[in-house]
Amino acid sequence: MEMVLCYLPHLVKLSICENLIQSLPKGFNELKKLQDFSISNNKLIFLPVQLSQLTKVLRADDNKLELLSDTVDITDNLCNCTMLKHLIIHSNQLTQLPAKIHRLKHLKEFSVSGKQLDSLGEQISHLKDLSKIELSGNALRYIPVEFKNCIRKTKADLSNKLSQFPNALCALFDLKPLNLSGNSISEIIPGISDIKDLERLKLKKNKLSSFSTFTKSNKKSYIGSLISYSREKCFTFLKSKV
Repeated sequence: MEMVLCYLPHLVKLSICENLIQSLPKGFNELKKLQDFSISNNKLIFLPVQLSQLTKVLRADDNKLELLSDTVDITDNLCNCTMLKHLIIHSNQLTQLPAKIHRLKHLKEFSVSGKQLDSLGEQISHLKDLSKIELSGNALRYIPVEFKNCIRKTKADLSNKLSQFPNALCALFDLKPLNLSGNSISEIIPGISDIKDLERLKLKKNKLSSFSTFTKSNKKSYIGSLISYSREKCFTFLKSKV
């Protein structure tokens, strides 16, 4: 494959999914114009340095990734792909995110759903252009407060092992779909009403026993609206009789 790649210098998009690839050849460095690369469903255990020139899309899901690189230097190279917009690395064996992931400041989609991720770290708060984040199926028990700084996030999948409704989510005013299924949440906090643009909420397979907190908040708001509406109608009626 190495020699073939060397003679494709104008290649912009490449998909080699569902093969048995364990590493990339040196000739991969010659693909200077490559912007969209899919290597899903292979046998990679780390992302090699040859990927550092990617500028838009990287799909490396369903491999055997334990680290995002084989050395610290290569991790730096990957995180230097500052124009990368879509990073899909779900269904691997990652337990933590790289410390320098904040360098991917133009990242819009980040999918690291899968099996073993047990923490996010505060670095994720710097990914302020995110519009989609998928973290489902991991072992997260806590969402850091810094998560709220990703204020442009409009789609979040957080099906994990959370025991509480994450307070950080209540500051994500632009959040529209929110999936918190498959956690251990027993109560919905009143702050959820601050997510004004929320359109779809999934809470299946949790430990909720009632909607008391959520319903009470909504009921109070609803009754207040009715009282205001009734007063306005009554005033209008009396004014018309004068």
